[in-house]
Amino acid sequence: MKLVASAAAALMACMAPTASAGQAVPAQPVAPDAMARDALEAEVARSRAIIQGGAVMPQRPAGCTSPESRQFDFWLGEWDVSPGQSPVIVAESVITLHDQGCVILENWRPFRNAHGHSINAYDAANGKWRQTWVDATGVITQYAGAQDDGGVIRLENLGSGLGDSRPAEQRRMNFSRIDENTVRQWGERYDAAAQTWNTEWAFLYRRRGGGRTQP
Repeated sequence: MKLVASAAAALMACMAPTASAGQAVPAQPVAPDAMARDALEAEVARSRAIIQGGAVMPQRPAGCTSPESRQFDFWLGEWDVSPGQSPVIVAESVITLHDQGCVILENWRPFRNAHGHSINAYDAANGKWRQTWVDATGVITQYAGAQDDGGVIRLENLGSGLGDSRPAEQRRMNFSRIDENTVRQWGERYDAAAQTWNTEWAFLYRRRGGGRTQP
């Protein structure tokens, strides 16, 4: 019995979950000396199979499941992108969900100019959506904002997000769900004198057939 318990203790120690800074330590398994013999033998057999197979016990977080984390899901999918209301397609864009619903990745592929990617996530600590954009020019731009009462995601341009890099003029990028297969994205600049937002550019995303990837 002691031999089985010792073996179980050693194997379970190898597999014990750890927590990084700021994370709660997961509940620990029952101590071997408190387990019945048949339970110990089953635990040794199971643990040995896992370790010898080079596997580990999954220790995954719950992921991002809050309603706020799902606000941007209307953007997920494969899209043909046109300027304004034009039927002309100027780019393709693929938006995908990753890391247990916590990360939205954008793959922007215009037919002209630089390709680029963005990583988007809801920051529950301050109730804001954050985007980091980088393209083939090497320029990095940070955005942050929230969903307004009308369901529009509004992200303010923060420049590189470092030091005093914030743009002199206030600009923002907006995303609105038109219907299940259509999304409007547009950029605005704030006119301080008139105290109004003026549209500088606009895109219409039309979902490709069979490209719906919403959860």
